[in-house]
Amino acid sequence: MAINQTISKSKFLVTALLLLLSFVALHSCSSIQEKNVLTNNNHIKPNNSLITIQGRVTVQGTDSVPLGLTSVNIANKWVWKDEELKAYGENKRVFVNKKGYYSIQIQKGDTLIFIPNHVIYGRGSAQYTFTNISESQTLNVEIKYNKEAYLKQIKDNPVLEMNLNRHIKQVNPEKLISVSGTIYSKKSNKPLKNVDVGSAFNNSTHGTGTFHLTNNKGEFHLNVPQGNMCSIIALSPNAINFYPQNDTIINLYL
Repeated sequence: MAINQTISKSKFLVTALLLLLSFVALHSCSSIQEKNVLTNNNHIKPNNSLITIQGRVTVQGTDSVPLGLTSVNIANKWVWKDEELKAYGENKRVFVNKKGYYSIQIQKGDTLIFIPNHVIYGRGSAQYTFTNISESQTLNVEIKYNKEAYLKQIKDNPVLEMNLNRHIKQVNPEKLISVSGTIYSKKSNKPLKNVDVGSAFNNSTHGTGTFHLTNNKGEFHLNVPQGNMCSIIALSPNAINFYPQNDTIINLYL
């Protein structure tokens, strides 16, 4: 009986010792993992180079918002470009909303260029250019209206006037929609590369209208303000114009 009790006590002590060692081992592993997590987190540094610029855009001397679209563009940063062709189609940008307000995140040192409707307010974007912005701030901008220049442009161009009036009435800067698709050759049924697809009455910082070119598969994709006039082969007499209201896919043979 004494021998059995001694064996039982020994087994109990061994079992207890094993449980204690297991606990110590688990606790050590947990501590090491926690230290590793803390160490890894120390390597994750916040992005302090991003700043926020916000404000309101109005017509000079009034509380009115510029007609049509006004974009706030980051100079030399692009949503679409082709370096080989020297084609720069669309800046990284936001649009001023219907009440004139905007907000955009940029890198410290970036340049912002405000671009209103060029037909109504001209192409003088230099006066709305702000360089070497180093900190978050409120930046309000006043756009000059040159009535004489505007009337001169539309005087002998009724198509321009008609398209501009339609644009002003129906474009919605507060909702971006997707316009995408594929363009093929009628003759060969093969995809067409470098066909221009653009949106009217909003320019890039290079002074041209916003556009993308189809890739080697004939594909294109733009995000445009709802109701904005879009064009395929815009500079051609056979330009195809449309006014998308919702996300749109176009497969076209030219």
